[in-house]
Amino acid sequence: MNSSNVLIGPGYATWNGGNFRFADGGIKARFLKNFREISAEEFGRFDSIETGRMIEVTGRLWSGWENLNLIIPAAATSPTIGSKLFGTAPLALVINGQDGSRLTVVNAQITKMSNLQLSVSKELFSSDITFTGLILPGNAPATAGSYYTYAIGEAYAPPAFTKANFAAPTIAATWAAVLPNAGVSLQNFNFKNGVAVDWKWDLDYEPCTVDGFGALDAIVTGFEASAKGIPIGALEVDVASAMAPPQALGVLESTNGGNLVLTFGAHSVTLYSAFLSANDGFAWSRKNNRIGDLTWRTTVPFAAGLATARAAAA
Repeated sequence: MNSSNVLIGPGYATWNGGNFRFADGGIKARFLKNFREISAEEFGRFDSIETGRMIEVTGRLWSGWENLNLIIPAAATSPTIGSKLFGTAPLALVINGQDGSRLTVVNAQITKMSNLQLSVSKELFSSDITFTGLILPGNAPATAGSYYTYAIGEAYAPPAFTKANFAAPTIAATWAAVLPNAGVSLQNFNFKNGVAVDWKWDLDYEPCTVDGFGALDAIVTGFEASAKGIPIGALEVDVASAMAPPQALGVLESTNGGNLVLTFGAHSVTLYSAFLSANDGFAWSRKNNRIGDLTWRTTVPFAAGLATARAAAA
């Protein structure tokens, strides 16, 4: 026994033309199985069979503002509801280990986006990105290489690391909402502790799951983005009137919504047709800000009767 038996070391990933670097903790791949339990009256459960298989790759990206078209994909932010995510043109995810190991997931897509924490005092990404690998189109589960290949002794030639892409943003926010009482203080403001942006991307594997093959694809069923933070510069009267506007119940929330634009330098994150959906109330305290966290949620905007993008990043 010697230290060569201890398999450790960092790596990077490539997918769809992009190079992905990760924060502390690196990148992790799991081989997932679905089972059906086999039982008999006399013996109870006595065995299992595999009914489905996929590979899940997760990791927390480093705080670099890069690969935006890949990690915040149009397939999510401007979705075609009912479309297939994977399709028949597979994209390989390749994990390259510094020790010469190489895992290739032969048919992979991003299936969970990394949430953002736009702040000077926190890392840029607050959750892991998730890639999911399914069976290679046209292959059978019993065929070698249908899900992955693994090699050792490969040359390790990492791409250049672009340190200049590091981002620790101070956010200036604008909200183009039509608010009661003008509500001008909610049209331009900052955040006490930065702003959290969460992505909710809904995918359904069941419609494309075939007996004996497992999941072949995922159907896009929905998308919503939200932003949460304590506003600095907003007034209580404007927040109160936005949360409880003087109007009848049953009115579409998008009526009082507008684009929420979170800007830092030349970059921005935009939540389209966003409305103020929740608040943590007002506090009279020497420790807490008068206005607590506010939460915005996107609705689906339409142009000429057609749905348009829910969110964007640049």
